This record gives sequence, C-alpha cells and structure tokens, in this order.
Amino acid sequence: MDSAQQAEMTNQKFEAEPAPGPSAPAAAPPGEPAETPEAVRRRQFYARPRAEALCGLGEDVDEYLELMESLRADLQPAAGYEALLVEQMGETIWEMRRAQRRREGLALRRIQTSMLAERMRTAVAADKAIQNREPFERLRVALERRGGGGPTAEEIAAFVASRKDDTSPDMREFIRLLESLKKPLEEPARKAALRQARAQLHDLREPYEQIAWTAGRRLEKVDSPENLAALGAPDGEAAAQIHKTEDLCLRRLWRLTNTLAKVRDGGLKKKNSRQSL
Repeated sequence: MDSAQQAEMTNQKFEAEPAPGPSAPAAAPPGEPAETPEAVRRRQFYARPRAEALCGLGEDVDEYLELMESLRADLQPAAGYEALLVEQMGETIWEMRRAQRRREGLALRRIQTSMLAERMRTAVAADKAIQNREPFERLRVALERRGGGGPTAEEIAAFVASRKDDTSPDMREFIRLLESLKKPLEEPARKAALRQARAQLHDLREPYEQIAWTAGRRLEKVDSPENLAALGAPDGEAAAQIHKTEDLCLRRLWRLTNTLAKVRDGGLKKKNSRQSL
C-alpha cells in the first residue's frame, strides 16, 4: 500500500468517527433519558481545576453553577460571542458576591476580636458597681426592718468598715448618726433617729444606684445590634480594597451588559455603506 492510499484511508476513518466536542452529551444507557446541556456543563465543570479552586476558597460550586445556569436561562445567549459575554457577566457577579463574603468575614472577625474584651470590661465595671452598692442595700433592709429596732451593732460596724475611705462630710455625719443607734435610746428618740437615717441613706445611696444601673445597661448593650454594627464597621486598607473591587465589578458588569445589548442590535454586523448615506 502506497502512502497516498494510506492517507486516504486515514481521512476516511476520521470522517467516519466524529470527534466528541467539549459539550457532547455522554451516551445514555438504554431506557434512560440523555443528559441535558446543563447537566453536561456541570459534569465537565466538576472535572476542571476551577471547581477545585472554588472548593479551596470555601465557595459553593453548586451555587456558582446555579448562577451561571440562571443567567443563561434568563438571557438565552446565542452560541459564540453572546455566550462568552454572559459567562463573563456571571463571573463578575460571582466576584461581587465574593467581595461581599470578604466584607462580612472581616466584620465578623472584628466583632469576635473586640466582643470578648468589651464584654469582659463592661462586666467587670458592672460587678464593681454592684459591689459598691451592696452595703447600702443591706443597710437599707436593716433600717426598714420592723419590730427589731433597726440595724444591729454588727450591721452598723460592717457598713462603717465598707465606707472607711469615704471622708465626705455627709458620710461622716451619717456614720455618727448610725453610731448613735448603738446606744440605748428612748422609743421616740430611736424612731426619730431611724427616720433620719433612712432619709440620709436614700440620698447617699442614689449615686451608687445610678452607677450600677448605667453599668448594667452598658453590659446589655454589648450584644445589641447597634454595638455589633459599630464593632463590625469597615475600616482599614482591606475594607477600602473590597469597596474598590465592588466598584470595578459594577462598572465591568455595566459594560458587559451594554455590549450584549449592542451585539443583539447588530452592532457586530457590517453596515451597508449605501444605506448609511
């Protein structure tokens, strides 16, 4: 067999066996429906390195493919340039979603980093405020005790010990009044001293009550939506880069959409010079 006959037989063999293209459906077993074009695209995509890259980035490959399928279903691009434009539109939208995930991830990291320190700081402040208020609360209960003649000597001594660093004139006067309750007094005099002690205690206790209430409110606000939004507010170079990426994606998406519209209006077809005159 000469070379000419061998070349002719080879050409006939290739013509008889059509080469499978990248979108060729797999042969369906007898009795089963053939693969749809979208099923073929999914099967082929999972075999590409791109699918592995998306998984490595922690992204949902099925979500990516659903986006692409949704765009093809909505825009119905013709094969060729239109299909390429729609694919790039999908890639741009996916990049915008990726930027959104980055922004949310950075915000979550900032919140998690700052939340523990802020919660601990406010909890310590609230606990300290409650501890400072506690001696006043115990003495209030003792002064309002009925039938017992007011606070005992031990209760008075405990309160005085808790206020040893308070040298204000009002506190010194109040302590002298409490000390008088340790002495034997006639019933009318004791009742008058107890009424005076309750009135003075109310005025002295009020600032500590206010501080404790404010500290408690601050502790409650640590987990509030407003505080979480403040802690997660974007800042720094990373946030600026994400904003720049989103802006570039929006511009690119607009250009792709505009180009697709022009292509469908015949923008790539040669115009008749006579018609344009």
